[in-house]
Amino acid sequence: MRPVKKDRKVLNIVLAILIAIGLWLYVVNVENPTGTFRLYDLPIQIVGEDVLEQNGMMVTDLSHKSLNVKVTGKKKTFMRLSKKNTYLSVDVSTVSGTGDWTLSCKIVYPANVSTEGISVANWSSLKVDVTVEAQATKTVPVRGDFIGTEEEGYLAGTVRTDPATITVKGPADVLSTVSCASVQVGGDRVSDTLVETAPVALIGLDGEPVEDDDVTLGTSEVTVTVPVRRVVSVPLTVSFRAGGGASASDVRCTVSPQSIPLVAEDGVELPGSVSLGEIDLAEIYGTTSVSLPITLPHGVTAWNAPKSASVTVSLDGLSTRTFTVSNIVLHDIPRGCSATLASSTVTVLVRGAPAAVGRLTAEDLTVDVSLAGATAEGRAQRFPATVTVSGEVADRVGVVGTDHSVAVRVTR
Repeated sequence: MRPVKKDRKVLNIVLAILIAIGLWLYVVNVENPTGTFRLYDLPIQIVGEDVLEQNGMMVTDLSHKSLNVKVTGKKKTFMRLSKKNTYLSVDVSTVSGTGDWTLSCKIVYPANVSTEGISVANWSSLKVDVTVEAQATKTVPVRGDFIGTEEEGYLAGTVRTDPATITVKGPADVLSTVSCASVQVGGDRVSDTLVETAPVALIGLDGEPVEDDDVTLGTSEVTVTVPVRRVVSVPLTVSFRAGGGASASDVRCTVSPQSIPLVAEDGVELPGSVSLGEIDLAEIYGTTSVSLPITLPHGVTAWNAPKSASVTVSLDGLSTRTFTVSNIVLHDIPRGCSATLASSTVTVLVRGAPAAVGRLTAEDLTVDVSLAGATAEGRAQRFPATVTVSGEVADRVGVVGTDHSVAVRVTR
């Protein structure tokens, strides 16, 4: 058996605790004394921001996120207050301009607590500094990027986003540095079209992310579609029409790009090559670069390819000479009119095999001019001219260019 004295001691302790609790409950519920108490770290909430926004402004900083409050009142009421159900509010609806403003806070009690007899003992210290800046709204494009890898023989096409633009709000000086919104999706060895929802990040004019807690996005996520299709690389070709003393065998040609990736619709066969068309060598002077459109067959689509190709043409092994030709023949002179040359010679560039060009003379060149449709104006008029080559080397040389003309006076 335990000693009687020890059992009595335990009983006395329990009894003392019960008496203390009883006295405490009596004091709180019956006597309910008045005292001064502290509520620590009451959070501060901003109200009236909608009015501020209507005036083109916004709050960007508070000097405090919470404050300690000293209240005087009944202990029973105080015991029902905590920072979970009680907070401070600061009203910014009366702010009239940008800058730093010192505003007083108001304590907000829970709705089910009677605040009769409660007063704040430290009103003078319940103030915060509020920073107000001009607010702007800006619509920026959403740029989608595929950062994964494709399966061999597949390519990812142009990334599409839905929506294509988003609206951002924030301080005007911050928004002025925003260029676009970026969204990225990836995947390893992708062979099917991707459709994903991904978060958006703002990108500045310097290409770096813009991170500011005061900037809000109209939407934080967008739907990204990355088309992925099987593609075949097809070469680009160009053909040449002989002229100006040159033929296709004399040509050195480079095409950029040399090939383009193509995708065909179901049931459509891809071509073995894509022709850029024909180049007239009579119009080629020295090394010449031209841009030619890429035209595709029906049902065939270029995959991330340019709409035109650059073709550079140069001629090897040929010589050129310039002749001053005076053998000008006028044809189709209108009835009742007479025609006289205003210029007696035409400068002609001839190209061909070096030996043949060396044997050619100006007498082997004839300039033919048709005056069909001419009017008798009496003043010099320009008419297109055709230059022909005769003689034993005519088949080995040619005239460069087709834009010759002659000035003629037609009178009645």
